[in-house]
Amino acid sequence: MSRPGADEAWGVRPAALLAPERGVVPFMGRGRELADLRAWVRSREPVALRLLCGLGGVGKTRLALELGRRMRRTGWTVVHVPPGQEVAAVAGVATARRALLVVDDAGSRPGLSAMLDAVGETRAHGRLRVLCIARTGGQWWRRVRWTSTLWAGRTPSVTQMALEPALDRKLDVAFDPALGLEVDRSDDDRALLEAFVTRFARVLGRPVPEVPFEPAPDQRLRVLDLHAAALAAVLDGGRGAPGARRAPALDAVDAVGALDVVLDHERAAWAGSAAAAGLVAGPGGTAEAALATATLLGDTSDDGVRAALRRAGVEPAPGRTAEAVTWVRAHLLGVPRLAELLVSRVLGASAELTAACTRDLEPGEALGVLAFATGMSLDRPAAGPDVTGELIAAAASALPDERPEDLAGLMRVARWLPRSSGPLVVPVLDRVTHRVAELARTVGDEAERGEALSDLGVVLVAEGDPSAAVPVLREAVGLWRGLAWADEDRYRPPLCTALNNLGLGYWGVGRHRDALAVQEEVIALCGRFPPGDAPWADAEHARALQNAGVSYTELGRVSEIEPAQRASLDIYRRLAEGDPVQYEPRVAAVLGNFEALTENGRPDDALPANAEAVAIRRRLAAARPEHLGELAWSLGQLGTTLEALGRYEEAGTVLVEALEIQRRLAKENARGTRADLAGALSALGALYSTTGRADESIRLEREALEIRRELTREHPERYLHYLAHSLSNLGVTYARRGRYDEAVLLEEEALGIRRGLASQNARSLKYLAQSLSNLGVRYADLGRFEESLRPTQEAVDMLRRLVREQPEKYRTGLAEALANLGATLLDLDKAEDALRPMREAVAMRRQLAVEHPDKHRPDLALAISNLASALSATGDNVAALGHAREAVEMRRRLAADLPERYRAELERSRAVLARVEAAIRNPPPVRSPDTA
Repeated sequence: MSRPGADEAWGVRPAALLAPERGVVPFMGRGRELADLRAWVRSREPVALRLLCGLGGVGKTRLALELGRRMRRTGWTVVHVPPGQEVAAVAGVATARRALLVVDDAGSRPGLSAMLDAVGETRAHGRLRVLCIARTGGQWWRRVRWTSTLWAGRTPSVTQMALEPALDRKLDVAFDPALGLEVDRSDDDRALLEAFVTRFARVLGRPVPEVPFEPAPDQRLRVLDLHAAALAAVLDGGRGAPGARRAPALDAVDAVGALDVVLDHERAAWAGSAAAAGLVAGPGGTAEAALATATLLGDTSDDGVRAALRRAGVEPAPGRTAEAVTWVRAHLLGVPRLAELLVSRVLGASAELTAACTRDLEPGEALGVLAFATGMSLDRPAAGPDVTGELIAAAASALPDERPEDLAGLMRVARWLPRSSGPLVVPVLDRVTHRVAELARTVGDEAERGEALSDLGVVLVAEGDPSAAVPVLREAVGLWRGLAWADEDRYRPPLCTALNNLGLGYWGVGRHRDALAVQEEVIALCGRFPPGDAPWADAEHARALQNAGVSYTELGRVSEIEPAQRASLDIYRRLAEGDPVQYEPRVAAVLGNFEALTENGRPDDALPANAEAVAIRRRLAAARPEHLGELAWSLGQLGTTLEALGRYEEAGTVLVEALEIQRRLAKENARGTRADLAGALSALGALYSTTGRADESIRLEREALEIRRELTREHPERYLHYLAHSLSNLGVTYARRGRYDEAVLLEEEALGIRRGLASQNARSLKYLAQSLSNLGVRYADLGRFEESLRPTQEAVDMLRRLVREQPEKYRTGLAEALANLGATLLDLDKAEDALRPMREAVAMRRQLAVEHPDKHRPDLALAISNLASALSATGDNVAALGHAREAVEMRRRLAADLPERYRAELERSRAVLARVEAAIRNPPPVRSPDTA
């Protein structure tokens, strides 16, 4: 599409034509959703709430306007509640027998709880409906449940629904009286676009251009994108000869970039009209900068606009300030996505203006910036650099935290900021949470302290200090228990949240039985919620089931893992239908948790779930880049599962992609993504080590080790476990390259760390056993066989205990430790003693290879070859022969597929076979018995 020049002859601002209130394009394509809402409004409950969710531009406001129009025709009083008038709106409909209140952008309304209080206090008869509209629910929506007295002694009906981006295409042909023609709605986006183009051309009095349009097969355009594409086509191409009905054909339409085109047309007219209003661009700033600044700050009063002009560096002509203020207010963009696009463009291109917009903010201004930026962070425009993190950080730091009245503002911000907003926002949320907790301890009531402490405990766990988190979380639970004792129905939801958070803290310190106990308490509590509380009960129920599945994993209750995760998944899928922004990432997280099946010897069962998690997060990341880190995490889980199945080539492809994403993220935010980058490096390095690419593995693992040493110096409690992992992995790879002295030093360091961790947390026992077994092998590599025996035997003893508790999880490790013990005894010329652990290792690995042949055949071949050597050493060469031949045949097949990885091992097995055959051909002479 071409970019426009100025064209003020139309007398219509292009962006205003997209405002849902204008209704330029007839309402269509939402028949099913409209019918659902009308049925909800007409239901018999005296009071009912509904949350309508959807990303910007999917048509939420337009749907609500159409609902209101139709309900008015049937006698309902309908009020679209202005910001700041929430309580007054309730008073205004107090005598109406049937009333519908529509609260747009409900998540940023400080007065929402007070409004719902008023609903509970004033409704004695009739029916009242409150429709809350937001891009997503989240913390602010869950908190409404217990902060409002509406739920005191009653349970009003509460439901949620979400708008899909695309319009319904399964509708009949309808007559559009505004166009005087029939509109075929049953076709695809192309037919809709043609109808929209015709409508905009008629409104503007322009010829109808021919618009080539080929949507991508997997692309689901939002209705605003289609409207913008149609408007842009008319603005760009509708310049035919006077009286012409059709304009010349255009280049193919780019619906995704159409809002940019509309904004450019809008901007083209600003310079002339701004100058006419006395708003002349100068060295300090432009009219566009003034509009972006006023949009961001959100204060449209005369004083607010004048403050925005000063920040933007714009000086109105002498004596014309009032005209300039009026011009700014008149040209503010009423379509949120266009407004966000403007701010993103202008501030992204000027670090100086961004700094000016966030410098010395008053508390009201800071809250305005936070409200705008958090909304933009959920649905960031594609144009320009992402400035949301910078805006949020600056605005949050400007909020006061000294007076009792400051607590409400801080808590509001903590509820606004989602943890999924990216690595630049999460540290801001953590700092705000610490500030809220400190102030709440001093001036907060019981509920405020309970909320603040529970949030603080979660942050402490995330910061790597679960030991400090547990007492904080227990205090929070105690506060909520006290409140729930007095009013269980009202305070049951936050009690469930606090208990789930306490389970997270217990898990962090290895108290898995305690974690499971509180998770099971939440599951029981959720069974006592009345049906109207489903939006709150289901979220905590799903979370408790998800976390219980993790606890079952740690406790070895293998048969209970999958049922818990699948129950959680079912609930999250249902919740995602009503709020996809909030709950689709949770669906992907639960699917990722099926990696536990891989850890417990069931990678086949984990694979479909891990693959679906990647598909979901790939789609989310395409729309919102902050999901890229989660996509890389899911790719890592999928790679682990593929590796466990022995599908090394596919695992490599997946893990390479994960590493590429993490490197890209590290360039944008090196400190915030170091841990994830180290994890991706380590995973790919371990795979390369396993598949014989030792030199590449060493490069990756050394980079991971360097990062983890740095992280451990900064936060030892959080990263010691990962440092030991890198030390051990690199030691194994060094040994595969014959660098035994270096390998021993690395494994000894890893063992020392893991002994310390295991003394504090039982979760580390399995890793301690792994290091003990590895160290025994490293000593044997150097010929230090006597030293090798002790750690190897300790590893076997430890793993036997673990296998008795969790056989599926630890039998692979035990098989490896037994094989190592047998090899060590053989090296010590104790062949008879070596036979027992070697036979046990072979038996275990045969069973493992039956279940997952690609994964376990190499280890089985090694165990069989070593058993042949031990049998030969005891003189039983006949028994050794069969094992030696089997090992050679197995390694021959392995070397045919991966020659670089298995050729040397094949040659070693051939050498064992040759020795056995030679011993059979030339048996040692039998000594004659001594005679007297």
